[in-house]
Amino acid sequence: MADEAQIIYEYTVGNDVEIKTNDLTISYMRHGVQRTIRPDGNKYVDDPSIEYRVFTGTGIISGTDQNEMNTVQMAAITFDASFPRIKKIYFTGATTLTNIVVELTNFSANDLGFGFWEVSFTMEEYTA
Repeated sequence: MADEAQIIYEYTVGNDVEIKTNDLTISYMRHGVQRTIRPDGNKYVDDPSIEYRVFTGTGIISGTDQNEMNTVQMAAITFDASFPRIKKIYFTGATTLTNIVVELTNFSANDLGFGFWEVSFTMEEYTA
């Protein structure tokens, strides 16, 4: 498991929320893959090459960031070829993933007090 990853979620140009997490999971999905075993015992795979990633994790954010997520995520978000997106994921060291257009399909927050919130999230890559 990585020591810590930092995810910068940008919903419009210059407007972002940073989430630090130590349990980031990236699932690589191949939607539409079909595996068939025919009567002759041979296996066939039909793969339309539609793939996307699902990013899940938990982290701690400030009350200011939680207010921003509440204000923004409860409003109408315009999806296009650029936003919302994961602007950058910093892994341990210099490794990064950048500019992945996503849908924030799940975001829940639990008040920890002292101005901090424990959050869990699911972001699915947008592949229109």
